[in-house]
Amino acid sequence: MNRNLIMLPGAIILAGLIIAIAVYVVRENTTPMPAEEDVSALRPVNPSEHIVGNPTAPVIVVEYSDLDCAYCKQFQRTMSQIMIDYGAEGQVAWVYRHLPLVHLHPNSGQHAEASECVASLAGEDAFWRFIDLLHADVPSTSEFDPNDYETVLRPLGINTTAFDQCLGNGQFVKRVEADLTNALAIGATAAPYSVILIQGADPIVLSGTLPYASMKQVIDDALSKVK
Repeated sequence: MNRNLIMLPGAIILAGLIIAIAVYVVRENTTPMPAEEDVSALRPVNPSEHIVGNPTAPVIVVEYSDLDCAYCKQFQRTMSQIMIDYGAEGQVAWVYRHLPLVHLHPNSGQHAEASECVASLAGEDAFWRFIDLLHADVPSTSEFDPNDYETVLRPLGINTTAFDQCLGNGQFVKRVEADLTNALAIGATAAPYSVILIQGADPIVLSGTLPYASMKQVIDDALSKVK
Protein backbone atom coordinates (compact mmCIF):
# COMPACT_ATOMS: atom_id res chain seq x y z
CA MET A 1 0.00 0.00 0.00
CA ASN A 2 1.54 3.32 -1.04
CA ARG A 3 2.20 6.11 1.42
CA ASN A 4 -0.63 8.31 0.14
CA LEU A 5 -3.26 5.75 1.01
CA ILE A 6 -1.74 5.40 4.44
CA MET A 7 -1.53 9.13 5.08
CA LEU A 8 -4.92 10.03 3.61
CA PRO A 9 -7.04 6.93 4.27
CA GLY A 10 -10.59 8.24 4.30
CA ALA A 11 -10.87 11.03 1.80
CA ILE A 12 -8.26 9.73 -0.63
CA ILE A 13 -9.77 6.27 -0.89
CA LEU A 14 -13.20 7.84 -1.31
CA ALA A 15 -11.83 10.04 -4.06
CA GLY A 16 -10.32 7.06 -5.82
CA LEU A 17 -13.60 5.18 -5.73
CA ILE A 18 -15.73 8.10 -6.86
CA ILE A 19 -13.46 9.47 -9.55
CA ALA A 20 -12.31 6.08 -10.86
CA ILE A 21 -15.87 5.11 -11.78
CA ALA A 22 -16.39 8.37 -13.61
CA VAL A 23 -15.17 8.96 -17.15
CA TYR A 24 -11.92 10.85 -16.58
CA VAL A 25 -12.08 13.40 -19.35
CA VAL A 26 -10.36 16.75 -18.99
CA ARG A 27 -11.78 19.10 -21.58
CA GLU A 28 -9.09 21.25 -23.10
CA ASN A 29 -10.15 24.38 -24.96
CA THR A 30 -13.68 23.88 -23.70
CA THR A 31 -16.42 26.30 -22.76
CA PRO A 32 -16.96 26.59 -19.00
CA MET A 33 -20.17 24.96 -17.78
CA PRO A 34 -22.85 26.83 -15.91
CA ALA A 35 -22.86 25.90 -12.24
CA GLU A 36 -24.89 22.66 -12.36
CA GLU A 37 -23.00 20.97 -9.55
CA ASP A 38 -23.64 21.74 -5.91
CA VAL A 39 -21.63 24.95 -5.83
CA SER A 40 -23.32 25.83 -2.55
CA ALA A 41 -21.01 23.21 -1.01
CA LEU A 42 -17.97 25.36 -1.84
CA ARG A 43 -16.07 26.19 1.33
CA PRO A 44 -15.95 29.97 1.76
CA VAL A 45 -12.60 31.55 1.02
CA ASN A 46 -10.83 32.46 4.25
CA PRO A 47 -7.57 34.22 5.23
CA SER A 48 -5.70 30.92 5.68
CA GLU A 49 -6.05 30.08 1.97
CA HIS A 50 -3.23 30.05 -0.56
CA ILE A 51 -4.32 33.13 -2.47
CA VAL A 52 -2.76 35.42 -5.04
CA GLY A 53 -4.32 38.83 -5.47
CA ASN A 54 -6.90 40.82 -3.57
CA PRO A 55 -9.04 38.54 -1.34
CA THR A 56 -11.98 40.91 -1.91
CA ALA A 57 -11.60 40.94 -5.71
CA PRO A 58 -14.88 40.93 -7.65
CA VAL A 59 -13.80 37.74 -9.45
CA ILE A 60 -12.15 34.89 -7.55
CA VAL A 61 -10.93 31.68 -9.21
CA VAL A 62 -10.98 28.83 -6.69
CA GLU A 63 -8.92 26.03 -8.23
CA TYR A 64 -8.67 22.43 -7.01
CA SER A 65 -5.51 20.91 -8.43
CA ASP A 66 -3.23 17.86 -8.57
CA LEU A 67 0.51 18.59 -8.56
CA ASP A 68 1.36 15.70 -10.89
CA CYS A 69 -1.47 16.30 -13.38
CA ALA A 70 -0.32 17.42 -16.85
CA TYR A 71 -3.45 19.50 -17.41
CA CYS A 72 -2.98 21.14 -14.03
CA LYS A 73 0.52 22.17 -15.04
CA GLN A 74 -0.91 23.83 -18.15
CA PHE A 75 -3.57 25.61 -16.13
CA GLN A 76 -0.96 26.76 -13.61
CA ARG A 77 0.82 28.61 -16.41
CA THR A 78 -2.46 30.04 -17.67
CA MET A 79 -3.49 31.32 -14.25
CA SER A 80 -0.03 32.75 -13.56
CA GLN A 81 -0.38 34.91 -16.68
CA ILE A 82 -3.97 35.84 -15.78
CA MET A 83 -2.77 37.12 -12.41
CA ILE A 84 -0.01 39.15 -14.06
CA ASP A 85 -2.63 40.83 -16.22
CA TYR A 86 -5.50 41.20 -13.74
CA GLY A 87 -4.12 40.75 -10.23
CA ALA A 88 -2.20 44.01 -9.88
CA GLU A 89 -5.37 46.08 -10.26
CA GLY A 90 -7.29 43.93 -7.79
CA GLN A 91 -9.77 42.62 -10.36
CA VAL A 92 -9.07 38.91 -9.96
CA ALA A 93 -7.84 36.66 -7.14
CA TRP A 94 -6.67 33.05 -7.40
CA VAL A 95 -7.15 30.50 -4.63
CA TYR A 96 -5.28 27.18 -4.78
CA ARG A 97 -6.73 24.05 -3.16
CA HIS A 98 -5.71 20.41 -3.39
CA LEU A 99 -7.36 17.64 -5.41
CA PRO A 100 -4.80 14.79 -5.47
CA LEU A 101 -6.00 12.01 -7.78
CA VAL A 102 -3.93 9.24 -6.25
CA HIS A 103 -5.53 6.51 -8.32
CA LEU A 104 -3.92 8.21 -11.33
CA HIS A 105 -0.90 9.91 -9.73
CA PRO A 106 0.18 7.85 -6.69
CA ASN A 107 2.46 10.53 -5.22
CA SER A 108 0.10 13.48 -5.63
CA GLY A 109 -1.20 13.28 -2.06
CA GLN A 110 2.33 13.41 -0.70
CA HIS A 111 3.17 16.35 -2.97
CA ALA A 112 0.14 18.24 -1.65
CA GLU A 113 1.31 17.69 1.91
CA ALA A 114 4.85 18.68 0.90
CA SER A 115 3.63 21.99 -0.50
CA GLU A 116 1.88 22.73 2.79
CA CYS A 117 5.05 21.92 4.73
CA VAL A 118 6.95 24.33 2.49
CA ALA A 119 4.40 27.07 3.19
CA SER A 120 4.65 26.49 6.94
CA LEU A 121 8.45 26.61 6.88
CA ALA A 122 9.09 29.42 4.40
CA GLY A 123 5.85 31.32 3.76
CA GLU A 124 3.35 31.83 0.99
CA ASP A 125 5.80 32.89 -1.68
CA ALA A 126 7.71 29.65 -1.15
CA PHE A 127 4.47 27.66 -1.55
CA TRP A 128 3.92 29.04 -5.05
CA ARG A 129 7.59 28.78 -5.98
CA PHE A 130 7.63 25.15 -4.84
CA ILE A 131 4.82 24.35 -7.27
CA ASP A 132 6.59 26.17 -10.11
CA LEU A 133 9.90 24.43 -9.40
CA LEU A 134 8.26 21.02 -9.15
CA HIS A 135 6.46 21.53 -12.45
CA ALA A 136 9.61 22.81 -14.14
CA ASP A 137 11.48 19.69 -13.03
CA VAL A 138 8.86 17.33 -14.49
CA PRO A 139 7.02 19.07 -17.31
CA SER A 140 4.10 17.63 -19.26
CA THR A 141 3.06 14.09 -18.29
CA SER A 142 6.17 13.34 -16.20
CA GLU A 143 5.55 12.83 -12.48
CA PHE A 144 7.78 14.08 -9.70
CA ASP A 145 9.69 11.54 -7.59
CA PRO A 146 9.35 12.31 -3.84
CA ASN A 147 12.97 11.19 -3.43
CA ASP A 148 13.93 14.36 -5.32
CA TYR A 149 12.31 16.90 -2.99
CA GLU A 150 15.74 18.21 -2.00
CA THR A 151 16.27 19.50 -5.56
CA VAL A 152 13.33 21.91 -5.20
CA LEU A 153 13.84 22.65 -1.50
CA ARG A 154 17.40 23.82 -1.97
CA PRO A 155 16.54 26.90 -4.10
CA LEU A 156 13.93 27.83 -1.50
CA GLY A 157 16.44 27.70 1.33
CA ILE A 158 14.37 25.17 3.30
CA ASN A 159 15.99 22.98 5.91
CA THR A 160 15.46 19.40 4.75
CA THR A 161 15.42 18.00 8.28
CA ALA A 162 12.54 20.27 9.27
CA PHE A 163 10.77 19.45 6.02
CA ASP A 164 11.15 15.70 6.50
CA GLN A 165 9.86 15.99 10.05
CA CYS A 166 6.79 17.94 8.91
CA LEU A 167 6.03 15.47 6.14
CA GLY A 168 6.74 12.43 8.29
CA ASN A 169 4.45 13.65 11.05
CA GLY A 170 1.54 14.05 8.65
CA GLN A 171 1.14 17.62 9.87
CA PHE A 172 -1.05 18.67 6.95
CA VAL A 173 -2.97 15.49 6.19
CA LYS A 174 -6.22 17.01 7.45
CA ARG A 175 -5.79 20.17 5.40
CA VAL A 176 -5.34 18.18 2.20
CA GLU A 177 -8.27 15.93 3.13
CA ALA A 178 -10.46 18.99 3.73
CA ASP A 179 -9.71 20.39 0.25
CA LEU A 180 -10.26 17.06 -1.47
CA THR A 181 -13.49 16.33 0.40
CA ASN A 182 -14.82 19.78 -0.46
CA ALA A 183 -14.01 19.29 -4.15
CA LEU A 184 -15.94 16.01 -4.14
CA ALA A 185 -18.88 17.63 -2.35
CA ILE A 186 -19.10 20.24 -5.12
CA GLY A 187 -18.98 17.56 -7.80
CA ALA A 188 -15.39 17.44 -9.06
CA THR A 189 -14.57 14.46 -11.27
CA ALA A 190 -11.31 15.71 -12.77
CA ALA A 191 -8.41 18.05 -12.17
CA PRO A 192 -7.99 20.92 -12.47
CA TYR A 193 -11.47 21.82 -11.27
CA SER A 194 -12.32 25.46 -10.71
CA VAL A 195 -15.21 27.51 -9.42
CA ILE A 196 -15.19 31.12 -10.57
CA LEU A 197 -16.94 33.35 -8.06
CA ILE A 198 -18.43 36.54 -9.47
CA GLN A 199 -19.58 39.37 -7.23
CA GLY A 200 -23.35 39.74 -7.67
CA ALA A 201 -23.69 36.95 -10.26
CA ASP A 202 -23.90 33.17 -10.45
CA PRO A 203 -20.59 31.26 -10.28
CA ILE A 204 -19.06 29.43 -13.22
CA VAL A 205 -17.74 25.87 -12.98
CA LEU A 206 -14.74 24.96 -15.11
CA SER A 207 -13.73 21.29 -15.27
CA GLY A 208 -10.42 21.02 -17.07
CA THR A 209 -7.87 23.41 -18.45
CA LEU A 210 -8.01 26.34 -20.85
CA PRO A 211 -5.25 28.08 -22.81
CA TYR A 212 -4.58 31.67 -21.87
CA ALA A 213 -6.66 33.31 -24.61
CA SER A 214 -9.75 31.28 -23.73
CA MET A 215 -9.32 31.83 -19.99
CA LYS A 216 -8.87 35.55 -20.58
CA GLN A 217 -12.23 35.59 -22.35
CA VAL A 218 -13.81 33.76 -19.40
CA ILE A 219 -12.35 36.32 -16.99
CA ASP A 220 -13.45 39.27 -19.14
CA ASP A 221 -16.99 37.86 -19.34
CA ALA A 222 -16.99 37.33 -15.57
CA LEU A 223 -15.87 40.90 -14.93
CA SER A 224 -18.63 42.18 -17.20
CA LYS A 225 -21.19 40.47 -14.92
CA VAL A 226 -19.91 41.99 -11.70
CA LYS A 227 -22.53 44.02 -9.85
